[in-house]
Amino acid sequence: MATSPDGVIVYKSRYGTTQQYAEWIKKELRIPKIDPERLDGSILSACDFLVIGTPVYQGEMLVRDWLWLNQPRLSTKRLFFFIVCLYFTDAEKRRQMIADNIPGSLLGGCEFHFLPGRVNVEALTAEDARLMNGQAPSPLTHVTEERIRPLVESVRAYGAGRVISGPA
Repeated sequence: MATSPDGVIVYKSRYGTTQQYAEWIKKELRIPKIDPERLDGSILSACDFLVIGTPVYQGEMLVRDWLWLNQPRLSTKRLFFFIVCLYFTDAEKRRQMIADNIPGSLLGGCEFHFLPGRVNVEALTAEDARLMNGQAPSPLTHVTEERIRPLVESVRAYGAGRVISGPA
């Protein structure tokens, strides 16, 4: 009998796009999803890996503070990030986002997947609309379930490589 490693999806979402990706990932991987503020030590210690989802606003990941606060507990875990942002194809901006938001002590055990965000101008807070100041590209509509496929395949490959043989 084989036991797959345990994992959890930890995410924050402001306008719903990251939550939508988390729902699709949950459905594909059949693992629970939870707000990082509700992830207690017992759940975290039982996990072999975490799938961490975050949007990026003005260069800052919504989970940034949580990552820094929990870096000692996360440093022993395999981390798969899905980072939702408007500039997901710009390699230099991606490198900068990682450097500015993720503690260096976690980088060795991380894999990053950048996914397109979506702009719903009507849902923006006044502050977010002011910060965007018309700089956003036209509304993105390519937020699709197919976008999560590389991340799901990576997590499955990690799990397949870590299957533990139990008693026969």
